[in-house]
Amino acid sequence: MIAFDLHAGYGDFTLAARAAWETPIAALFGASGSGKSTILEALAGLRPEVCGEITLNGRPLQGLPPEQRRLGWVPQDAALFPHLTVRGNLEFAARARELRSRGATGRRALAHAAGDGSASAVTCAPDATGDSMVRAIDALEIGALLKRRVDALSGGERQRVAIARALASAPELLLLDEPLASVDRPLRARIIPFLAELPARTGVPVLLVSHDPLEVRALASHVVVLSAGEVVAQGDPRDVLAAATALGNLEAFAAENRFDVSVLQRGPGTLSLSTTRGCRLEMAAIEGFPEPTRVAVRAEDILLASAPPGHVSAQNVMAGRVTLLESLGRHVLVHATCGDERFVARVTERASSALRLEPDRQVFLLIKAHSVLALG
Repeated sequence: MIAFDLHAGYGDFTLAARAAWETPIAALFGASGSGKSTILEALAGLRPEVCGEITLNGRPLQGLPPEQRRLGWVPQDAALFPHLTVRGNLEFAARARELRSRGATGRRALAHAAGDGSASAVTCAPDATGDSMVRAIDALEIGALLKRRVDALSGGERQRVAIARALASAPELLLLDEPLASVDRPLRARIIPFLAELPARTGVPVLLVSHDPLEVRALASHVVVLSAGEVVAQGDPRDVLAAATALGNLEAFAAENRFDVSVLQRGPGTLSLSTTRGCRLEMAAIEGFPEPTRVAVRAEDILLASAPPGHVSAQNVMAGRVTLLESLGRHVLVHATCGDERFVARVTERASSALRLEPDRQVFLLIKAHSVLALG
């Protein structure tokens, strides 16, 4: 169980945020400047000017110095020790908790290890923590980097090492501030399953900061939406991220497909919509939220089929025709028309080749109701 009630003033920005949840992975979501990183740093004990209460499983954290909170924190800039190798950073973290448990003597040894990079002071024992470190190294694909110094790493490599280092410290809560922002999407797709399994494998809950709804939906079972320092919604990401009141403005989504709509019919848990060009869309309805006038669909959320798919769970299955293919490295943007409406889907090169996509070829677009997001 994690809960906070935080308050702070920074000139024109005021933080007044309160939330609580009891799920393995939660996310703070919002646009830049909404207060996500401020809250994460306050939880880590790095914002003493932020007032309020913080509890982790009933244990108060406010007032404790960062080293006594037993949290693993991965900031946006990674904050690795530049004078240590990758292995030195990981081993330092793995031994940090044991050394701190020795009190002042352990803290002096820890400071000495950080200062001179002494391998003898930070050698990992072959215990559960070491095993977690080995698995983190494999999942984050940093085995080849272990002998390299931090200043020789790319931005994406530093972020991967930072995540592994946080895991190696065996924290009670893992705080991730945009952890995959510098990681390319193919590698991100391999890292996300590892992060999703962490709570079950280690017993460590995760709090993730992200402005990527795909990342939030892939990892979190609870999302806290922030706007101008306030919590405007929280709950299941599948519901909250589809709600206009929660998000207001979806510019951060970079949704390629946007439509003005009118409501045709309200059913149990769904809304039937019509775009201005006559295309019908089904979207998930959230009780208590107003009916949308604009919606968006991300290109990544549209599946394509070369033949009628038959019985599928997607509520939106539309016949269309390819008008243009745009290469994006390993991905392809597929432009298609469905009646008079235009859509853009994003698929891999492999999928495009397997479907034999080309201009004027018929395709079928599949869109889940939860992937139709309200803009207002």
